[in-house]
Amino acid sequence: MFHPPLLRIVPMALIAVIVLSLVFVTVDGLGVFGAERLETLLIRSMRSLGNPDRMIGPPIIEESMRDFTALGGYAVLIMVSVCFSIFALVELSRESFRFFVVTVFGGFFLNVLLKSLVQRDRPAIVPHLSLVEGSTSFPSAHAMMSVVVFVTIGLVLSTRTRDRHLQRLFSIFPVWLSFVIGVSRVCMGVHYPTDILGGWALGLLWTWAAFRVRLRILQGAAGGA
Repeated sequence: MFHPPLLRIVPMALIAVIVLSLVFVTVDGLGVFGAERLETLLIRSMRSLGNPDRMIGPPIIEESMRDFTALGGYAVLIMVSVCFSIFALVELSRESFRFFVVTVFGGFFLNVLLKSLVQRDRPAIVPHLSLVEGSTSFPSAHAMMSVVVFVTIGLVLSTRTRDRHLQRLFSIFPVWLSFVIGVSRVCMGVHYPTDILGGWALGLLWTWAAFRVRLRILQGAAGGA
């Protein structure tokens, strides 16, 4: 079985992201919060009154968000990608290995291209709570690449079992993890919410398209055989 049994989760998540993006655009267009934009208000509201260097709530929340944001960093994503690539090559198939590597590298270069084209500056609304490299903000690499890496791994693994509970776990957990990573970037003050929404949308679209193209190729190969 090469086609993920719960691939529909990806377009469903994409629709949710698009709807949320439309909410941001509509609220800002109607001027509900006056001259201040909704995403600016959200970033500011996550900091303690009178002390913008700290997040609201107990210190454990800020530390937890910092831990979550690290999961979407290049160090973790590269390590996870290398480990899964070796696993796919040894335990799954050369096709799975090639598919994963091409999907991840393609997503990475797409993110770099879009950042260079959009050239949106990072928010300077509150002090950053996480070290960042580069000044471009859209789309968020943490949001996009966490989707591409984790969701692709989960969906590939879901094809290797017939246990419905494991299929749901492999399909849903990576989406949830990518959601938390994206939220943490806003909490750190290093991205606008729309940067995260854009990263999620592009990551989900790229991942869904990769699996659809893979299915077409495999079906064509089976038909030719």
